[in-house]
Amino acid sequence: MALQDHKTSRFVLAAVLCGIALALSLLDGALSSLLPLPGFKLGLANVVSLFALCCLGLPWALLICIARSLLAAMLSGNMTMLFFSLAGGLVSILVMHVALKRLSVIKASVLGGISHNLMQLACAALITATPQVSYYLPVLVLTGTVCGFFVGVLCTLVFRRIRFPFINFPMKSN
Repeated sequence: MALQDHKTSRFVLAAVLCGIALALSLLDGALSSLLPLPGFKLGLANVVSLFALCCLGLPWALLICIARSLLAAMLSGNMTMLFFSLAGGLVSILVMHVALKRLSVIKASVLGGISHNLMQLACAALITATPQVSYYLPVLVLTGTVCGFFVGVLCTLVFRRIRFPFINFPMKSN
């Protein structure tokens, strides 16, 4: 029996997405210790952020990002991570929200990945009071581009597999 109350359906979907984003965020944190670049993460939870943005809209995507960031920081015991995660995640979602009005999911995701990394770099410069962190800019733009591309591709693949009767996903091909 299908749920007829779309508000309830959206709330349940948001809760499930929040749990998935949290699990992916914790997995991403564990995998980051295996990678050679300091502070580098694959951004697996960003697939959920982009999915939520396209499915549920900006308010839900922001709420999921905030909840995921808070819970991941508390569960990992790394409260410094909260500042970086929130700043990067919220800016990324806002940039993708604007970009999705004219660009494809993949292109919007690339812009989101780059903006996420740039915001985290700005936070690092603010926290450490060291403008020299800007030397890391080319690496972060490159990793944001590559990871943003793969996040966009994954999100597009998920949309091709999953359909919700209460959501119309706008697929742009440009």
